[in-house]
Amino acid sequence: MSTERVQDKTGEQINDEDYVYTRYRGGTHQGRVDKVVTDEAGAHEEDVANPPKSDHAPIPKKMYPIASLPGKLRACGSGWLSATGSWLLPAYGIADQWVRGESSQHMRPRSFERRLGRLCTHRASVNVHNMRWPTLVACFIYGAFFSPALLCASPLHSGSSVSNPGHDLISVLSSAAEDPMVDGRVSDTVSEIQSRIAADESSQETRGDRVQLAFQKIEAIFTNRTNSTLLDFVHDMVASGLLPSKLLSFLNGYLDNTINSGLNKNPGLDGERIYPSRAAKDAPYSMPEEALRQAIHISSFSPSGRKGRKPVILVPGTAAPAGTSFYFNFGKLGSAIPEADVVWVNIPGASLGDVQINAEYIAYAINYLSALYQTKVTVIAWSQGGLNTQWAFKYWPSTREVVEDFVAVSPDFRGTMVSTLACPWLAGTLCTPALWQQGWDTKFVHTLRGLGGDSAYVPTTTVYSSFDEVVQPMSGEQASAILQDSHGVGVSNNHLQTICAHQPAGGIYTHEGILYNPLAWALTIDALTHAGPGDPSRLDIRKVCERSLPPQLSLDDMLGTEGLLLVSMSEVLRYTPKTFAEPDIIGYASRALGGEGRGIRRGRDLSM
Repeated sequence: MSTERVQDKTGEQINDEDYVYTRYRGGTHQGRVDKVVTDEAGAHEEDVANPPKSDHAPIPKKMYPIASLPGKLRACGSGWLSATGSWLLPAYGIADQWVRGESSQHMRPRSFERRLGRLCTHRASVNVHNMRWPTLVACFIYGAFFSPALLCASPLHSGSSVSNPGHDLISVLSSAAEDPMVDGRVSDTVSEIQSRIAADESSQETRGDRVQLAFQKIEAIFTNRTNSTLLDFVHDMVASGLLPSKLLSFLNGYLDNTINSGLNKNPGLDGERIYPSRAAKDAPYSMPEEALRQAIHISSFSPSGRKGRKPVILVPGTAAPAGTSFYFNFGKLGSAIPEADVVWVNIPGASLGDVQINAEYIAYAINYLSALYQTKVTVIAWSQGGLNTQWAFKYWPSTREVVEDFVAVSPDFRGTMVSTLACPWLAGTLCTPALWQQGWDTKFVHTLRGLGGDSAYVPTTTVYSSFDEVVQPMSGEQASAILQDSHGVGVSNNHLQTICAHQPAGGIYTHEGILYNPLAWALTIDALTHAGPGDPSRLDIRKVCERSLPPQLSLDDMLGTEGLLLVSMSEVLRYTPKTFAEPDIIGYASRALGGEGRGIRRGRDLSM
């Protein structure tokens, strides 16, 4: 049967996206046509025009050759595929289907792993709680053993990313599009990126009308959907033309950019011992000192010129290398504070591995840079970077003595209720360690917040937005960004939409958008130039709030920062191995918490 002859009862052609009422074997369905398919069973045309999503899963546009999967499995020593399929397959009633391919030829996916992959791919678009138990179990098995993203995967040292034959973002996404476990729209996104890069566009001028147009597009992308995923945002961002070609070209080459290197050559320390510990109460490192030091990116350093310099450590968030994360925003802090030496930490695996290990890189960087510069340092952290830094403060108490200020932008100190947003496998049942750990009140979050960890250890400034698409909640008393002040060091928790209510700086700023928010910049500069945390009362708040961008940044910086979502999508896709749960709490932390973990102290709420 040809798809071209699929018609309704009146003889009208049925096409993709038509809204139809459909009868199928076993029931009825009303809704928009996802994909016109045909079925070898010989059903009536109207019966197959809009098949129920639970029975017909679309094949992604690009797939592994069917013959390649058994070969991969044989290479891994997995010889039980056919036996497993014989008893798993009937559980979810998958009939062999004829599905129209890109070449308009019909191909029949005969292999068990392909059909199971198709089912699981499509089921991932609906809530996992609606899956029948046999289906969910089968999808777990597919994800653990058959998915091309995981075949022959072995744990990589310190959660490093998978090596790919291509060294650009397009290659990573194109490779991921071949995995039946990954949403097929990845392929569409690749095509959009390629066409946008090919376009010849001039530089974006920072005129008010252009900035407002960009904000309108951002509002449309991030507020017009419900239950969106990272892929939804990335696809819409590229398709809307929000990102000009030169920015896409820059982001496309992020993997080879030296600003993201984790193999930096940094000077030794003269006489000061910070490894294996700087103080007796510091937790032990599990990573070798060479790896910890190489992750620190210092643009330039001269022992003779360090007097009067202010080292500022930038700590990245989840799924984005530090160099690219801050290239369009706080990497330019020196234009506002000339004495600042901005450095950053390129955590292996783009911070997608165990947050407890990620925190080791921050603890070491703090003590190393303070010893190198012979002065206190400032830490500016974005997203998970706030957790990394707070964990370092808690379990490496020597770091507290050498930090002058801590600025946390979009932090998730309580985790987030939308932690699976970035996991396009099995509706979030398969994810990366760090994303699991950042769920709402997970074991990791519970451990961090216990015994005073919900309060600041150094003067701390937090800045957050209600429109954060990654961390929620981000308003009210339960906002994940809030830290208490039971240690009495000084904290200011700054909610954009409260301080700049109904003004441009209090508008729709996303998780990454706060990196270019004028209030976030003003508070950061205030914290670095005064004792204690950033204080809105010291600012010309009317002037700050009426701006959409800080004076140090341009429209290109704003758009480049939003483009970080593409890099995050790439890093999440290429990270391996995926896991089904968060890692265990590391020994030193579980021993410290002991039986007292249930008694979490709550300091006073200083949110604004």
